[in-house]
Amino acid sequence: MEGLIFLIILIALYFIPFIIAVSRGIKNSMSVFFLNLFLGWTVIGFFVLIFYVSLTNVKSGETVGDFISKRKKKKRK
Repeated sequence: MEGLIFLIILIALYFIPFIIAVSRGIKNSMSVFFLNLFLGWTVIGFFVLIFYVSLTNVKSGETVGDFISKRKKKKRK
C-alpha cells in the first residue's frame, strides 16, 4: 500500500509541468503532456517545460517550439 502511494506521488512530481499547464488553462496543454512524457526524464526538458508553462501568457497560442526559439534569439542579442 505504501509503495503504491509512493508511486503515485512520484508520477505526480514527474508531471508537474502538465499539472501547472492544466491549472493555468494553457491552450497547448496536450503538447506539454506529451513533451513531459517523452522529455521530462531529462533535467533540461523538465525545466524548459516548467519555464514554458510558468511564463507563457494563457491567452497566447504560442507553441513550445516558438517559445524556445524566441528565448534563444534573446540570448544571442
